[in-house]
Amino acid sequence: MRPFLFLCLVMAVAGNSHHAQLSQAQKEKVQQYTMQCIKQTGVKPDVLAEAKKGHFSDDEALKKFALCFFQKAGIVDSNGKLNVEAALAKIPSSVNKADAMKLLEECKKKSGKDAADTAFEVFKCYSRGTKTHILV
Repeated sequence: MRPFLFLCLVMAVAGNSHHAQLSQAQKEKVQQYTMQCIKQTGVKPDVLAEAKKGHFSDDEALKKFALCFFQKAGIVDSNGKLNVEAALAKIPSSVNKADAMKLLEECKKKSGKDAADTAFEVFKCYSRGTKTHILV
């Protein structure tokens, strides 16, 4: 329900969740963007791992990571605002597009004190609202 990178970040695997698979090319992009954004933001691997599980800390580096990752994926603008159409275009075909659109439209309304905080709020919104998580 989000672009492949958005999906990577939001892959907290809940007990009653459904799962979708990324293509090999998408997995490679996720890995590339993840490594670049870790280096750029200095987010600690354990903080990122907890976020992938759905445990979000109020960590500035994590917020900057979310912005970096989503910008590289082309799903947020320089203000951290979500581009729903771009996000929908990147989701796997196995994900229900109508459900994704509804959730993305809701998450698009989220905002924060700056671009990184806004991107982080979008990330949390989608992660908490989705039933389909992407496996990388």
